[in-house]
Amino acid sequence: GSFTLNLLLLGGWYHAQSKVEVHLPPQIPVTGLTLRAGTYPKAMIYSFAFYVWQQLNHWPNDGSKDYEQAIQQFSPFLTPSFKATLIRDYNQRYAQGEIQDRIRNLQGLDGSAFQESEVQAVGHDTWIVSLPMRLTENMRDNGNTVKDIAIDYSLRVVAYNTDSKSNPWGLALDGLTESPVRTKTYI
Repeated sequence: GSFTLNLLLLGGWYHAQSKVEVHLPPQIPVTGLTLRAGTYPKAMIYSFAFYVWQQLNHWPNDGSKDYEQAIQQFSPFLTPSFKATLIRDYNQRYAQGEIQDRIRNLQGLDGSAFQESEVQAVGHDTWIVSLPMRLTENMRDNGNTVKDIAIDYSLRVVAYNTDSKSNPWGLALDGLTESPVRTKTYI
């Protein structure tokens, strides 16, 4: 009797999950918090999309080198299909002379902050994230501003837990859901 019970308990312990992932939002309400393992708070999804998209669009020295390096550096945070799309975009822009000697900066709009409505769940572990941002591009040599606009990006984010060492977020950008929308032109 007890031997069989111990054997069953040992088998259950052996097959028990050894890792439980819980993603905590940045602010925990005073009233407390109830979470299910493996769920992603909207604030975390937004932060992920904002950070990775900003870094892909940060060209501190020369877009013809920086853009390509950013795609490679952040590839663990991109689905293979979106990485291929970005590489095609890089090659097209390079061939048309759009990124040579360009310095690019992408930042959140002044006064903007995360809104729950900017992250929409659309299916099993898939979200659409709206990112209102300001994009500036300058020529490296003379500092002339080429572009200074407010632009809304709509990005698809998916759960993507293939290598937790190189991608601890367990998320990936999976593409733009529509063409970016220019909302204001500063210059």
